[in-house]
Amino acid sequence: MKFKYIILLILFFNQSAKGAENLFLYKGTFSRSIKIEELSKFKLTKKSSKKLKNLIKITGQKEKNLHKILSTKIDLPIKTSSKLMNSRIGEVFLSRLSKIIHPNKISDIKLSTKAIRSGLLIGSFNNNQKINLIDFLKAYPNKNIAFDLNALSKTLKKVESLKELIEFYADSPFKKLKDGRSST
Repeated sequence: MKFKYIILLILFFNQSAKGAENLFLYKGTFSRSIKIEELSKFKLTKKSSKKLKNLIKITGQKEKNLHKILSTKIDLPIKTSSKLMNSRIGEVFLSRLSKIIHPNKISDIKLSTKAIRSGLLIGSFNNNQKINLIDFLKAYPNKNIAFDLNALSKTLKKVESLKELIEFYADSPFKKLKDGRSST
């Protein structure tokens, strides 16, 4: 446990520790990379570079949606989020997330979960306990970060089907079962 805090302190105060510089996107045999700085400039100016325009077109994304994704800030209190990420459920969440986001060319789940945790905590620390995707990428402790778009798509489909299942059971059939009433 103390080892984790020592690593975090080294990362906080070590001037040579840098965040991600390149984002690699993978989808099957398709792979492209873009500099984090290009994404950051797009977030600030809403003007995409030629490379980013091509990437947006290839991935079927819309500029407006991408800008919203990059700009959305969320509150991430360090103490609470650290406790959550080090809990059993947090570990499960991070290990699943590490199948989508990981250091490029490295698929070690333990290393990936630690990198995600560090990116979130350092990004939150550097930005008054608020974070957006760019803050996370800039704080991610590896020069090259990979996003597996296939894994992301599968996860989003699971989330959508889970949402539909919850909505189904939240409607009348569940209420009837809960209240002990039956439809017959």
